[in-house]
Amino acid sequence: MKYFFLTLFFISSLISFSQEKEKKSPFSGNFDLGLNITKNTESTLQFNNIFLVKYKIGSYQLSLTNNITFISKTGEDDILNKGEQNLRYELIEKGLNLNVNAGRIYDISRNIKNRFTGSAGFSYSFKQKKEEKLNIGISYQIEKETTIEELKTIQSRINSELNLVKKLNKSVEISFISKHLPNIEKFSDFRWESNFSLRLKLSSHFLLSLTATYNYDSVPAENIPESDYQLINSVSYTF
Repeated sequence: MKYFFLTLFFISSLISFSQEKEKKSPFSGNFDLGLNITKNTESTLQFNNIFLVKYKIGSYQLSLTNNITFISKTGEDDILNKGEQNLRYELIEKGLNLNVNAGRIYDISRNIKNRFTGSAGFSYSFKQKKEEKLNIGISYQIEKETTIEELKTIQSRINSELNLVKKLNKSVEISFISKHLPNIEKFSDFRWESNFSLRLKLSSHFLLSLTATYNYDSVPAENIPESDYQLINSVSYTF
């Protein structure tokens, strides 16, 4: 009888342990390393690394993104760097997403010493299947920018966003993101950002990505081109 109870206790302990292991962690995210080529008036080689971590409890989610890029321009010896950090708080309920964001951008190659942003808005998911997702959102954004020459500006913009994800099979996924950010006081002053990505799942934790982006600024800084496009190859570790 003693051995029976010991065996029963051992089996129940294993079941309890396996149930604990199956509990989903509130943390998730990814770490990317990539190389990209930017084309505008000249060719630019960039090395970038992106770190994203999310913490989700119930309907609430907090995420932090850190994107750092090192830039090498054709004919120049100096290595420039640019970066983007963003903190996002979300309430997600039945396809509706309410969000608040705080961010910072710096990019010497585009004459941006610092651009601090704060925004609040919402998005709605029209398709929530595992194989296909379609989100449309809008937010109000305030920007405070300082140029390399220490010129300061404050602007208010509307950010409208379209996000489409399509899973072709278990290993291949494509996504498209488009953002339009007009200045509220002058709609002819706008930015347009688009991103198309193809992802190949190598294993449960590793992805290979090929991404094409296009950026347009109708009112760029002096001697800065209005548009550029990038081709990015990266390897991602997900957790």
